[in-house]
Amino acid sequence: MDHEPERISVDAESVTITWTDGVSTVVSGDRLRSSCPCAECREHESQVRAIIQIGNRSSIADAQLIGGYAIRFTFGDGHADGLYPHGILRQLAE
Repeated sequence: MDHEPERISVDAESVTITWTDGVSTVVSGDRLRSSCPCAECREHESQVRAIIQIGNRSSIADAQLIGGYAIRFTFGDGHADGLYPHGILRQLAE
């Protein structure tokens, strides 16, 4: 069984999650943005995305819980299409 978040704290730089197994993880906004799972980001080659950098691209402007399984982040560049399931968030912190 996957571990579930017990507490989620989001600021402009990162998301910190304390899991039900007691582990606490931190994922930076930059790592979240560069790992966006949405179709648009997955289609583009990472090299192309690296060229189109906006200053605050990876800052976290907002976060919404989606059901009981994911978080949707809005980033400084306005991008908000990716849903980050809890399991992905745990993997990104490793």
